[in-house]
Amino acid sequence: MIRTIAAVACLLAAGSSATAQTPARPCISPDENEALVAYVMPELIGALELRCARSLPPGAFLGSRSAALQSRLKPQSEKAWPRARKVAQRFAGPSIPIDGPFENIAKVALAPAAATMIARGFDAEQCRVADRLLAELAPLPPANLARVMALFLELGSAVNEDVPFRVCPAD
Repeated sequence: MIRTIAAVACLLAAGSSATAQTPARPCISPDENEALVAYVMPELIGALELRCARSLPPGAFLGSRSAALQSRLKPQSEKAWPRARKVAQRFAGPSIPIDGPFENIAKVALAPAAATMIARGFDAEQCRVADRLLAELAPLPPANLARVMALFLELGSAVNEDVPFRVCPAD
């Protein structure tokens, strides 16, 4: 699951081939990491629901109760967008404008694209684990859920070189 969550960051960095080729991975702060996760989470849950539908039994969390969680996470996603946008722009570089007149396009496109890309990597077993994890985390307030998932990504970024950044300690 940690490896899969790390793919969120990979998509946000996909616009910059220079980033992927750079041996030293840049740092993002824990707050920036949390913003990326909070921004993508509602879309990721929806993408997992679609991807995992055939792998899960009737009554599984994904497909039966996940829409309510998505709705609860949407305001957190909106709130996280300004911070997530800044991180995405840093990784995309000037060749892919995320600010200015293109901001609304980027805002509605990045999370669904990242979520779809991540969900494609889930097999049946990962779907079952994600279903169980989300069912357990769903009662948390949205901010806490985003923090927990961001911690998973932080752990994953420390050991997985596929993640285009590291989460570095706050100053």
